Amino acid sequence: MSSHTRPVLRRPVVLAACLSIALGTVGYLAFDPGSASATVAEQAVPASAARTGAGGANTAEVVKAANAFLATLSDEQKDAVLYDFDDEAKKTGWSNFPTPVVERNGLKLGDLTDAQDAAAMKVMAAALSKQGYEELVEIRKADDYLASLSDSGDSASASPTATRTPPSGAPTDGATGGPGGPGGGGGGANFGSEWYYLSFFGQPSKTGEFTVQYGGHHAAYNITYAGKNVTMSPTLTAVEPEEFILDDKAYAPLADKRAATIGAVQSLTADELAAAEIDGSFDDLYLGPGNDGPFPTQPEGVLVSSLTKKQQAKVTAMLRTWVDDLDEKAAARLLAKYVAEYDETYIGWSGGTTIDNDQTYVRLDGPSAWIEFSNQPGASTDEIHQHTIFRDETSDYGWE
Repeated sequence: MSSHTRPVLRRPVVLAACLSIALGTVGYLAFDPGSASATVAEQAVPASAARTGAGGANTAEVVKAANAFLATLSDEQKDAVLYDFDDEAKKTGWSNFPTPVVERNGLKLGDLTDAQDAAAMKVMAAALSKQGYEELVEIRKADDYLASLSDSGDSASASPTATRTPPSGAPTDGATGGPGGPGGGGGGANFGSEWYYLSFFGQPSKTGEFTVQYGGHHAAYNITYAGKNVTMSPTLTAVEPEEFILDDKAYAPLADKRAATIGAVQSLTADELAAAEIDGSFDDLYLGPGNDGPFPTQPEGVLVSSLTKKQQAKVTAMLRTWVDDLDEKAAARLLAKYVAEYDETYIGWSGGTTIDNDQTYVRLDGPSAWIEFSNQPGASTDEIHQHTIFRDETSDYGWE
């Protein structure tokens, strides 16, 4: 969607302002003091961020890029891109489906001027590492590739709402794009890199709490900052097909995630593989778009700390391919935190353990880190279609 119709100055903002007066925090920051429509509340940093955050975030750099982008916008565009931090739209405005099957929050990049689009992408370049930003660009290229198939009539599936069987034991609430509802994200809708959106939940601030939400069809980032702490939970990265050629250039988005995930699970011995098998079958993500939990109370798989050092290194390499999508310093601190929790972290699989099996499903479940890697049959091509999700159970959509 190109804008949201709810006024920015909503009840949660008023409550936040009252709290900020009582607590002595910053209440409102405005781009134009004479325009209430360009105003949104700054969210105070919760104490839980200090307890579970790892620090090291390049918050000031992201805020600078965000403010530079906002400065390019009209008041109407600012209304469309700025939300209250606690707005429920944050949890519903991302998906593995293309728009308009599931509408996104904020401003569509394809509707921006070249200068505005460039400024929007600088926000993501600041928030992500070089590796993470390149992966985002390649996922967008994959959507351009699918658009070219749709334009030529070569798409294997023209239905964007083909249903999928819910995974055994998964929620069955029928949420779009989640395990209980339509999955995959087939062809025939609006593919392409122009169909990506950017929004902010809370005022970008070096000292407050705010979320950068960016996404389209096969990528969705919810990157929340709270002072020096950052979480990228949840982040969806996906691709179909695994490899493709566009404009005479070869692309392979998620290649590092594929190789590291399969390498970790295939490092297990036959006995460990048997013990690591997760009950049920999964043809999509268990906690993907539309299904935010609860996380399973009983982890399945094998305990990572019970593995050899060489096997643990394989698991760490798998973790790294997700965590290292963040800016480097914060990523290093988060990775150290997750590795320190291996005595409570499990790796498991279902369906298969090879990259060419369209039933392969791998999960990492720790007290903090949660990763799912899901192969499935192609929705728009005859090739493998992959969805992945990264969450932090201590900071999903930020901290409470």
